[in-house]
Amino acid sequence: MAADSNDIRSVTDLYNALKYKKYSEVRRICHDHPEYVLQKISVYNDTALDMAAHSKQTDLVLDLLKILPADCNRKLSGIKNDDGNTVLHEVATSDAMKVAAEELLKRDEELVTASNELGEKPIFCAARYGQTQMFEFLADKMELEKLSPEESKAHLRRMEQQFFIFPSPPSVLGLA
Repeated sequence: MAADSNDIRSVTDLYNALKYKKYSEVRRICHDHPEYVLQKISVYNDTALDMAAHSKQTDLVLDLLKILPADCNRKLSGIKNDDGNTVLHEVATSDAMKVAAEELLKRDEELVTASNELGEKPIFCAARYGQTQMFEFLADKMELEKLSPEESKAHLRRMEQQFFIFPSPPSVLGLA
């Protein structure tokens, strides 16, 4: 079923409202169209909820979660952008978003162990951005203290990757 021009216009309006920080407009559009909270609206397949989280707008994230239909709440861990990030990956990058993280995990506790395309869990994102309160909160939710050191480490790193080093011409290395 093809989207009609009103839907496309509304989604475009939602994207622009998020982009230009017109958060009351975001709330109005999502209130009128609750399904838009999880609508992928960016070229990177971010949802409105992802974009609000990326903008560090705790109140907006909480408001969007209130608007979200109850039957969608368990799907959050399966909704990922092109990098494989969930909304909790975005929220984990800021200590100021801890209340949003708490609410997200009430709705879908599987978010805490969801990995992105690089094998990063939200706790890895908190550590990478130096968000100690968020890190401690997520570590508590994951019960890392109950795991062995090796099991804990598995949650705190990216998946193993192979890097290929291509030889550079001597002039690039300053050897010519």
